Amino acid sequence: MWKEQVSHISKIRKKRNRKLNLPANENELSSFRKSVVEKFGEDVLPQQYYEFLKTVNGIEFNGLKIYGIDPIFLDSKSINQVDSFFDANETWESIKDEDELIFFGDSDIAWYCYNVSKKCFVELDKPSGELMETFCDFDTMLQSAFSVALN
Repeated sequence: MWKEQVSHISKIRKKRNRKLNLPANENELSSFRKSVVEKFGEDVLPQQYYEFLKTVNGIEFNGLKIYGIDPIFLDSKSINQVDSFFDANETWESIKDEDELIFFGDSDIAWYCYNVSKKCFVELDKPSGELMETFCDFDTMLQSAFSVALN
């Protein structure tokens, strides 16, 4: 479902003579994954996030940002400057409270994260950090985020 939403966003952007970022390649994903293991002690990111990165390396649309791979892991410069995973997680580290959160994206009103402690994907209110919604997996969270951005 979210792939259809990305395709729709791509069509909207084409009308404005703008392109989406290219997909991340295997080499970039491998370097990124190694760094994830170094930082977190294991690969804590869902396979679904890697699938997203294989479709488009980060996206920014209508106030929504889904983070891409940090520039140091890329073989070539991104078409669009998007917030990167490690940079964004460093930025938002202070709001983590007692739960360990991994941030995948944000919008004007929400953060999209994985709550490591509770093993679930969540949408948190920005700036209060209050729980707004819980998702069973990354794809469902992504689909919800894109639905809001497309409305």
